[in-house]
Amino acid sequence: MAPEPFVSAQEAAKFIGISRRFLTELARRGIPGAYPIGTGELRKTWVFRLSELAAAIDRTHDTASRRPPESERAYHPIIRRSLLK
Repeated sequence: MAPEPFVSAQEAAKFIGISRRFLTELARRGIPGAYPIGTGELRKTWVFRLSELAAAIDRTHDTASRRPPESERAYHPIIRRSLLK
């Protein structure tokens, strides 16, 4: 079985339904499934694994007993925190 390939920030953002710029901001904050490549100190190139991004989002929906309000339900916790700032 071959390992899952990495995808670009543009492809991952389209998969999640957010802008590429917002996704790279989330990557800097530590969203699961994001991996920096290269050695740039100020600017990094990010690649993503779609299965890990999807799993991170699904984990927030698996806790049916602790359902957040409808207005917060569609967002991953890192996305929610960034929206509140």
